[in-house]
Amino acid sequence: MGAHRLLLYILSMSLGGAVIGIDLGIIATTLAQDSFNQYMFPEGTKNVSSLTGAIVSMGSAGNAIGCLVNGLLLERLGRRKTLAYSTFFTIVGSAFQTASNGVALMIIGRFVAGFALGILNPTIPIYISELAKPSERARLVGIFGMLVAIGFCLANWIGYVCSFAKGDTTWRLALGMQIPCAALLLGLAYFLPESPRWCNAVAQKERYEEFHSSLSRIYSDEADDYSVLRAQIEIREQIALEAEQRGNAKLGHALLEIFNKKNIRRTAMAIMVMQVGILSGSLAIQNYQSILYQSLGYKGRSVLLISGCYGFMGIAGQLLNNLFVSDKWSRVRTMWIGCLVLAVMLSVLMALSKFYGDGLHPAGSRAGIAFIFLFSMLYAVFFNSTLYTIAAETFPLHLRGYGTSIAALCQGVTGIWLGQVTPFAFAAIHWKYYTVFISCLLALAVLYGTCLTETNQLSLESIAGKFGDRTISSEKLDLAVKEGEKGPVQVVDHKEVAP
Repeated sequence: MGAHRLLLYILSMSLGGAVIGIDLGIIATTLAQDSFNQYMFPEGTKNVSSLTGAIVSMGSAGNAIGCLVNGLLLERLGRRKTLAYSTFFTIVGSAFQTASNGVALMIIGRFVAGFALGILNPTIPIYISELAKPSERARLVGIFGMLVAIGFCLANWIGYVCSFAKGDTTWRLALGMQIPCAALLLGLAYFLPESPRWCNAVAQKERYEEFHSSLSRIYSDEADDYSVLRAQIEIREQIALEAEQRGNAKLGHALLEIFNKKNIRRTAMAIMVMQVGILSGSLAIQNYQSILYQSLGYKGRSVLLISGCYGFMGIAGQLLNNLFVSDKWSRVRTMWIGCLVLAVMLSVLMALSKFYGDGLHPAGSRAGIAFIFLFSMLYAVFFNSTLYTIAAETFPLHLRGYGTSIAALCQGVTGIWLGQVTPFAFAAIHWKYYTVFISCLLALAVLYGTCLTETNQLSLESIAGKFGDRTISSEKLDLAVKEGEKGPVQVVDHKEVAP
């Protein structure tokens, strides 16, 4: 029963993945709607490429700022309230977009929604990671990844179905469909338990009842090592140990700690991992896929139909990830192999775009579409949920929100300039633009293979030992659980902790 309850909680919070996926996908199909372009860019409008880039990149700008404040909100408000507040503002941003009377309000709506998603996106993997067992952490975060893929697929089909409407309804209805899923998540957030790891900090402020209530709701029916007693002792003692090693526990100080000599390796690794989400070319392909299809000779509603089919690839890829990759492959292996596989896919796509981009060779155009689809599926197999899994599990509790958010911030900053550059690059150099992403993937493959620290199958507490921190003796912890001890648990050097 306890496992079923935990799964229900994770499914509920993972609805945020659908909110994120719909937001990411809906802009691509909206940009492909003739009625949207006619309304926003009437005949005679100058700098259409710049305005299009601004609509896309301002979402990334808001995302970056949201990431910047996410750590503060997670530390001050906790996981559940941060999730709820950010979800509310996704609704506000979606309402602005739906009611847009011009480019300015559309940009504001994209910015507000991007800001909210910059908070929501790192929060959910952190939330899930703090509830999951080490043996299934990546698979449970993969549920979030699956909902992202489903949301993206829904966005593509929403765009296609709405294209049959008339006038401005085609794009206003599509943008308005961002709201229902967010509203459902906002309602369910009220029933979610707070992360017991964050609640431990609450307990230290003499609010023990909330700490024990959260543990009981999640683990009370478990019969294995994740009983209430073991969870209570493990969380309490490890976080107490981390608190001893902090020089300053003021709100927001952890944002400075992630850059000190002790933690800079963690931060650099998380940033490096998150960058593949942009530098692989996946965001450019998602946001500007209509341009790619047009470069292969497809026009009009057929572009939207292809985009709808494209959305299923992410779902298929995430399913393969959950079945065969998550928690089975090492994190290092997943990352470097994924980079090489995507580099091969883009190389083939570049060749097809070069020789068949005139639209006069139907077989070549279909092959180009096939490799765009394969790219999307394989990205999901290797990276869709893996990036946030690694980033979240890399940091100890007091740094987790800040570190993951800074890594996401850096990803967002990359998304800003890439969102601005991509329309011009495709217009200017066409198929040669793929070489940028191929080069980035090859460089990242080398970095991941040589520098990434393995974290698969390790508890969040024991991962600290991988980065030179002191950790709790598992033997002493087992003894404390067996005897029901309430006193402090012995602390040992990380090299003494059993793997």
